[in-house]
Amino acid sequence: MTIVRKPIKTAASLLLALVASVAVAQTSPTKPAAKAGATAGGKTLGGSAVGGGKRMTRDELRACLKRLDELNQGTKVLEALRPQLDREREELTAAGEALKTERAELDRQLALLREWENKVRAHAADIAAFNKRNDAAAAAPRNQRDQLIQELTLESDRLEKARAALGAEEARLVPAYKASAAAHNERVNASDAKAVDWNSRNAAAADASTKQQATRALWVDECANRPYLEDDEIAIKAGK
Repeated sequence: MTIVRKPIKTAASLLLALVASVAVAQTSPTKPAAKAGATAGGKTLGGSAVGGGKRMTRDELRACLKRLDELNQGTKVLEALRPQLDREREELTAAGEALKTERAELDRQLALLREWENKVRAHAADIAAFNKRNDAAAAAPRNQRDQLIQELTLESDRLEKARAALGAEEARLVPAYKASAAAHNERVNASDAKAVDWNSRNAAAADASTKQQATRALWVDECANRPYLEDDEIAIKAGK
C-alpha cells in the first residue's frame, strides 16, 4: 500500500534573490534661499552668486521652476517607496524562513510515512508466506496437519493484529500529512506571488529612480547655473 503523493513545491520565494531596495537620491534639488548681496542679474536656481551662460528669460525661468517642482515631487514619491519596499522585503524574508521550518516538519512527517510503508511491505511479505504455508498444510501428512493448523492459527492472529495496527497508523499519519502538504503548497504559492509582485515593483522603482537622476542632471545642466532677474522670479510667483 504505497502512498502516491503529490510533490511538495519548493518555495520560489526562498530562492529568490531579493533585490536590494531602490536607492533614490536623498537630496532633493530644492531651490536654495537667495544669498544676500546677489546681484539683480546674477542669481541662479543652483544657488551660485554668479551664473554661467546666457541669462534666462522670464518664460525660461518659469519653465525651469516648473521642472524643479516636478523633480522635487517625483523625489518625494520615490523616497516614500523605499521604506515600504524594504518593509515588504523583510516580510518576505520572514515568510521564507517560516516556510523552511514548515517544510522541515513535513519532511519529518514524510519520514514516518516511509517507515509505515516499509512495515506495510513487510506485512505483505508475511501474508504471502502465510498463504504459501496454508496451501501446503492441506497436503501435509495427517499426523502433522493438526500441528500446522495450530501454528497457522496463531500466525493468522498475529497478522490480523499487525494489519489493524497498520490501519490505525495509516489513519493517523496519511490524512495529517496530506492536509499539511496541501496547506504548505498553498502558502508557497501565495509567497511566490508576493515575491514576483515585489520584484516587479522594486524593479520599476529602480528604473524610475534612474530616470529621475537623469532628469535632475539635465535640469542642472539646463537650468541650475544660468542667471536670471530676481524681478522675473517675483513676477512669476505673483502669477504674471
